[in-house]
Amino acid sequence: MAKVAENQSVESYLRSLDRLLRNVPVEARHDLVEDVAEHIDEGRERGRSDSEILEALGSPQAVAAPYLDDLLRDGNSPRMRAIRLVLGIVALVTGLFAAIVSRSSDSTIANMGFGPVDIQGLSINYDYSDVFAAIQLLIFLALALMVAASAVMRPVIARKYSIAAAIVMTIVVVFCGTGLGMFFVPSMVTAWMLAGANNLKLSHERRSKRSRTMRIIGTAALLVPAVFAIGGLATGAVEGGGVYAYVAVGLLCGVGFLLKFRVALWATSVVGAGLSALAIIDQGMLMAAFWLAGIAYFYFGLYGLLWFEKHHPSS
Repeated sequence: MAKVAENQSVESYLRSLDRLLRNVPVEARHDLVEDVAEHIDEGRERGRSDSEILEALGSPQAVAAPYLDDLLRDGNSPRMRAIRLVLGIVALVTGLFAAIVSRSSDSTIANMGFGPVDIQGLSINYDYSDVFAAIQLLIFLALALMVAASAVMRPVIARKYSIAAAIVMTIVVVFCGTGLGMFFVPSMVTAWMLAGANNLKLSHERRSKRSRTMRIIGTAALLVPAVFAIGGLATGAVEGGGVYAYVAVGLLCGVGFLLKFRVALWATSVVGAGLSALAIIDQGMLMAAFWLAGIAYFYFGLYGLLWFEKHHPSS
């Protein structure tokens, strides 16, 4: 290792490799990095330049890919356990929060005329007793617990169960329609994210391709509201300091998501949670817009935090 340390570019290569393998068991990670270092030393002794040796080795991502593939396919890896645990907690919290928002806005939804009136009467607790309200809360929590359960199951069981739970939540959203159904959307999205985490069988290359696709989709989704706000400011349709603040935040979230900046990903999730919270405050026509926009921002930010590799400008 001493000879390798003499060259900064090689040091950077080995640091990148070690960072990529941070979730691999310590002994296996150290063995691989040492093997690569010894290979570089042997190449130098044969008179090869560092650039030739590193080019023959391939990028740190290519060297680490087989280990990362094995690790991510193993549902018991530290990273996968952490991701499932986070999603399980999100399922419980969003289920409870959705129940609170639903209860606080029952009369507003009925008066706003979302969907057929007869379906609203069946789906929304409007002028019903406190017992019905308690039952509605228990239904939200029961479905949230159903989604979260796969986070603590053995991977073999969780794979099939999480897909079944996601399908059930999708049916619930579709059946409840545009009224109560929108409050089950967070549980549905979390269920599909858990299903994806439990059934991950993509190669490193395919995961990278999926990551690029999600970055494009997420960036477009996050920037569209900001673009409309800019158009409104330009035409005079909207005005006020709040609109300028929203444009700035929207641009920060969208560009930060594209570039995978951790601060921007955290900001996107926080903004999403804030917009959803406004659904409780705004008992008017914008309630559904705040709720659905908040869900989009929150989950795109969460996806980036869980699946994007950290942005390292020097690597």
